[in-house]
Amino acid sequence: MQIININGPINSGKTTVSKLLVNSLPQALFIEVDELLSDEEQERLGLSMEKGWAERTNRLAKIIKQEKENGSYRNIVFAYPISHNLYQEWKSLEDKDTSFVNITLAPKLEVCLQNRGARELDDWEITRIKQMYQEGYQNPPFSDLIIDNSKQSPQETTKEIINFLAQRGKNGDKNI
Repeated sequence: MQIININGPINSGKTTVSKLLVNSLPQALFIEVDELLSDEEQERLGLSMEKGWAERTNRLAKIIKQEKENGSYRNIVFAYPISHNLYQEWKSLEDKDTSFVNITLAPKLEVCLQNRGARELDDWEITRIKQMYQEGYQNPPFSDLIIDNSKQSPQETTKEIINFLAQRGKNGDKNI
């Protein structure tokens, strides 16, 4: 099994590219992490923003571990901006049958701050995007691949990822 995270700041194209990627990979499942805990449920549970993020990733880990046991998918793709600690958590799932790949989408800040597609950014998102760039989400040292997708279509970005994964497979990386 191959576990692939499409990483990056808010509005970098993670979900769009992940959905395209799942359609291009064999036996693939996409998990939308933000949908694992709705804002309403988070509020009802009395969780802070940080505790809500933690709950989403805990739920994601349970799903991935269950799917790993089931063996129904060769590829699990999720889209989530991750920290080094989360990277290490996902990396710890590797074994002889499982690999983890972290791919970061890193459009230029001015591109990320624009309304893209049908998405209308609110003030909180604009502030958070700027903060994420200051924190280095677009350039983490633990990425296997960083793509500046400022001038690429989602389809072009997906093709670049597919080519990267194929090259990894040719180099002997498992589960590609």
